Amino acid sequence: MRNAVLLAATAMLGFAAPVAATELIVNGGFENTGFGGTGTYYNIGTGGDNAVPGDFGWNVSVNNVDIIANGVYAPTLTGGGSYNLDLVGYGSTGRITQLLNTTLGKTYTVTLSYSSNGGLNGNTADVSFDGSSLGTLVGTGSWQTFTTAFVGTGALAAFDITETVGGGNAGVLLDNISVTAVPEPATWGLMLAGFALVGVAARRKTAVTA
Repeated sequence: MRNAVLLAATAMLGFAAPVAATELIVNGGFENTGFGGTGTYYNIGTGGDNAVPGDFGWNVSVNNVDIIANGVYAPTLTGGGSYNLDLVGYGSTGRITQLLNTTLGKTYTVTLSYSSNGGLNGNTADVSFDGSSLGTLVGTGSWQTFTTAFVGTGALAAFDITETVGGGNAGVLLDNISVTAVPEPATWGLMLAGFALVGVAARRKTAVTA
């Protein structure tokens, strides 16, 4: 009986887990190693000398964002991998975009890490989805976490992060960008039921051992 309870609990948890882990963003950590560059930064865009790497995942405005080495131009971001992204490249403000295919009416959570190149304060960037602002990032000399949510449109729509105040080769730094679907209530119910069954099985095992 105890084995049957454990098998049922495992099946419930296994069914729920894939829904909770759906990630829409490609390369949210900017861990592209094929761009070359100077070893500390690489300017990219859709024109000019430095093209967007083929597997980069983001659409980039022309020649005004940099891939930079983690910890070189700002404090090291723990868990930030080898690289961050600077929204200002050669003096002008930049933007990165991905098209996301969302489900109509479903809620999605956005999380990302942000700071400011050179430890400057006051550089800002706007986070938006489908043309609507989700919030403003204000860069500081330390890494911060931004979290918000939006409702899916049921069609392809743009997720954008745009530098709004900045320049002089120093902008808002970004890393660990994630957009995930919030589990449906039914999924949460399955997960809770699975945990409850595991607890029941554990209590029975303790009782039998005693």
